[in-house]
Amino acid sequence: MNNNNPLVKKSDKLALLVYKAVREFPKDEIFGLSSQLKRAVLSVPLNIIEGYSRKTSQAYQNFLYIAYGSLKETKYLLYFAHRENYMKVNTIKR
Repeated sequence: MNNNNPLVKKSDKLALLVYKAVREFPKDEIFGLSSQLKRAVLSVPLNIIEGYSRKTSQAYQNFLYIAYGSLKETKYLLYFAHRENYMKVNTIKR
């Protein structure tokens, strides 16, 4: 990835951490919570990249709003996974 955008770098790091954590989820969650969590977290950097590539500040801002919504969705799903004992607190706070 050759993107110098700090938001992309941070969201990419988050996506990698979430993908790693999801590997520890119960196998019966492979098409449920883990799938939804992976889609949500990957949507964050993808929307930032897509918005940045549009080259207008208005389009970029719109995609940032979408990415922020995906980030909030990811946050809730991590919280839910923790409540279901699929992951530990220190995994979430990295």
